[in-house]
Amino acid sequence: MKLTRRSLLASAAAPLSGGVARRPNFLFILTDDHHFQCLGAAGNPHIETPHMDRLARRGLLFTNAQISTAQCCPSRGILLSGLETYQNGLLSNGRTSFRGDIGPTVIEQLRRSGYDTALVGKWHISNSPASCGFSRAPLWLPGGGSDYRDPELRHGLEGKPRKTPGHITELFSNAAIETVRGAKAPFFLWLAYNAPHTPWYASDLFEKKYAGRDRGAIAPPAHPKSPKPFDWNRYYAVITELDHHIGRVVTALEAAGQWDNTYIFVLGDNGYMCGARGLGGKVVPWEPSVRVPFIAAGASTVRSRTTDAPAASIDLAATWLDLAGVQPARRIAGRSLRTLLTSGAGGPEEGFSVWDDGRPEALAIRQAVEPYRLIRTRRHKLIVWESGKQSCYDIVKDIGEERDLIADPASREIAGQLRRRLEARMRETNDHAIAWLRKA
Repeated sequence: MKLTRRSLLASAAAPLSGGVARRPNFLFILTDDHHFQCLGAAGNPHIETPHMDRLARRGLLFTNAQISTAQCCPSRGILLSGLETYQNGLLSNGRTSFRGDIGPTVIEQLRRSGYDTALVGKWHISNSPASCGFSRAPLWLPGGGSDYRDPELRHGLEGKPRKTPGHITELFSNAAIETVRGAKAPFFLWLAYNAPHTPWYASDLFEKKYAGRDRGAIAPPAHPKSPKPFDWNRYYAVITELDHHIGRVVTALEAAGQWDNTYIFVLGDNGYMCGARGLGGKVVPWEPSVRVPFIAAGASTVRSRTTDAPAASIDLAATWLDLAGVQPARRIAGRSLRTLLTSGAGGPEEGFSVWDDGRPEALAIRQAVEPYRLIRTRRHKLIVWESGKQSCYDIVKDIGEERDLIADPASREIAGQLRRRLEARMRETNDHAIAWLRKA
C-alpha cells in the first residue's frame, strides 16, 4: 500500500491496537483576569465555584502557579509558542503579532501530528487562528474585549464578525459542547472565555447570589485590605456563572466517554489586582496580578492532590507536547509538568514572569509599567526592574508583599541565590535584560 501524508496522519489519529493507550485529548480552559483566590478550592469561603472545585478534587490544584506575562495578549502568545515574549515578539496588548522566525506554534505541531485542533472563545492576537495551527474555530472573538450580552463574534475560521444573541459565556460553552461531541480523536480544544474580564455582567440567577452582601466582608482571605472596597459582588457573580458553564462542558466530555482519555487544564490568563495597592488591572509584578488559578484533571492526572510547585504558564506548551508524544520542533523555554501531573510529586523549583513593553500604549489606560523580570520559588520572590532596582518578598509569610527583604541582612543569601538562578535563566533564553542585573 502506498503511504501518503494523509494516511500517515490518519493512522496517527486512530486508536492503537495491541493494548497500547490511545493518544490523549486535551481540553484547555482559559479564564480571563481571574484572581488566584477566586475559587472555593483555593480557600475562599465567600465564592461559589462547585464545578471548578470538583475538578480540583478530581485532579491536581496548583496553589503557587504564575502567569509568564500578566496581560491578555502576550499571555496567549506564550501559551501558543512556548517562548517568552522577548523570544516570540508578542510583547503586550500593544504589540500583538509573532515574529516571523519562531517556527510552528505548539498547536500547529499537534495538528501536524494528527490532532483535531479547535478554537472557541477569545483570541486577541493579530496572527490568525489558522496560521497558528487551528483547523477550525466554530465561534470566536477576534479582539480583547466584548459586551457579555449579544456579542459580535465570528462563526468559523473565515467568518465575518456578526452580532450573536445570547450571553457570551453560554455561547462559548454551547460551541465547546458541540465541538466535544463532534470531535475526531485525538482532539485539542482551546476554550478561552472572556469572563471575568470587564465589563462585568452576570445573569439574574447568579447576580442574586451576591446581591446585598458587604463588599468589604467577602474579599478573599489573603487579599490586602483596601480603603475603597472592590466590587466583589459582581466579580464573584460573573465567576460563578462561568463555573456553571465550565461544569456543562465537563459533563458533555464525560457523556462522550472521554474523561479517562482527556487532560483538562483550567488556567487564568493573568490575575487581577482587584484594588490591591490601589490598583486595578494586571501587568504589575504583585501577587494578585501574576499568581493565577490553575487546575489539572482527567486522563492519568493524580486525584485530590495539591502542589505548591511554582509552575508557570510557559510550562504548558512543553507539557502538552510531552503528553501527546510529539517532539518539539525547536527548543522551547518551558518545562514539562508531566511527572508532577501523574505522580503529584516534584515539579519545578522556580518559575519566571516577565514584562518587556514599557510604552504607555502597551496598556489601555496609557500608563507605562516599568519592564521587569521576576523569579519565584515555593517561598520567595525576587523582582528586578529595568532601572536595576530589586525587591524580595517571603510570599508565604507575607502574601500581601508589605515587607521588602532586599535590604535585610538576614535575607541577603536568599536574594543572592534568586539573582543567580534568574541570571542562569536569562542566559539560557538569551534575555537582553541580563544587563539590568549589572545596574544594581
